[in-house]
Amino acid sequence: MRLRRELVVVVALLVVIGALARTSAGRFVLPLVAVGVAASLGYLLFKTPAYSRTTLGPRTRLLESAPSATDATCVECDAPATTVRHYVREWVILGVPVVLLDDGRNPVCDEHRD
Repeated sequence: MRLRRELVVVVALLVVIGALARTSAGRFVLPLVAVGVAASLGYLLFKTPAYSRTTLGPRTRLLESAPSATDATCVECDAPATTVRHYVREWVILGVPVVLLDDGRNPVCDEHRD
């Protein structure tokens, strides 16, 4: 399934490049696009990915951190919060988050971390 999806993306890109190469604007645009793609790929290769490089579609991440406010209380039991969970729902293309669909923060205590 994943290989089929990647093949469809590659074929679509080749069709667009082929159509652009047949125009006079292609001689100016294609080298700029190639430099932009090479720079973007170089940046992505050195950046720690949020998702695997083959991820496509809506995905959810959970990030945990210590609470910045000392008066944060657990959303389940009103005890002092020890962790803040930040959830992020994003639309991902080839492992890169493109659109933020939803996000929020939930302070939780140690008993409700699971």
